[in-house]
Amino acid sequence: MNRGLLTLLFLSFVCTCASAQPTYNSTQKNTTAVLGLEGSAVLDQMMFYIPGIGSNSREELVRQNIKSYMMPIRQAPSAQMEWAYALAGAVEFYQNLNNNYKDNLSPDYLTLNLAAQGKKPAMEDGLRFLIQQGTVSAAIVPYGTATIPTAVYSVPKYTISNFGYLFRPETRPRNRIFESRKALSRGNPIIVELNTDNTFTSLSTSSYSTATPTGETHYLTVVGYDDNTNTFELRGIFGRHWADAGYVRISYDDFGRLARTGYVIIPKP
Repeated sequence: MNRGLLTLLFLSFVCTCASAQPTYNSTQKNTTAVLGLEGSAVLDQMMFYIPGIGSNSREELVRQNIKSYMMPIRQAPSAQMEWAYALAGAVEFYQNLNNNYKDNLSPDYLTLNLAAQGKKPAMEDGLRFLIQQGTVSAAIVPYGTATIPTAVYSVPKYTISNFGYLFRPETRPRNRIFESRKALSRGNPIIVELNTDNTFTSLSTSSYSTATPTGETHYLTVVGYDDNTNTFELRGIFGRHWADAGYVRISYDDFGRLARTGYVIIPKP
């Protein structure tokens, strides 16, 4: 076989192999272009597995808790700020996993920007703002600040890749429990809208249950589960003197009944 024919065959082989390569990057870009992912198959593909926290060991399939990786409990100044404090705390969790220091991220930067855009602050708007703009350190925009300083234009922004709806109000209760356990077993916190009664913000016990929620909605972060007690542990934003040093336990049954919407963050790689 002459050299020219060999060269032609080799080039044909290379072109065929190149055309057969998987288009993972382009598929990922098209998927994440949609803000707010839905569907268990999509979330299974995009949700992070965090080495050292999420585990397939038998012990951690029965019990998982990530609260030791969270920043200290804070207290939101108003009910309208609850979602922003829960959201900033979840982004901090991912940011601090890869750093030897602890970043405090600003929830006020989110609410102030949304207010300047003429929007009533809401969770979905905050999540989209994190994807498109990001937030800054709380050292730049402190907790409780009323204005955005010009210094924000020269500091790093902390963004996320996307977010997912882990469950919706129409999701079956048992599926809310299952999807939440699965996300936690992979090391991911879950921000949840919880229906409560009017005693919730003054809770002084370590667990919560109500047969008659009054329509109040509060934003909390699910940080753990325990199959031995069939409970989830949730982190509040009502300060360290609320419930059990800022955390509360809710039974699987009550969680399935009271939790409305669950969000999980898709952080930047």
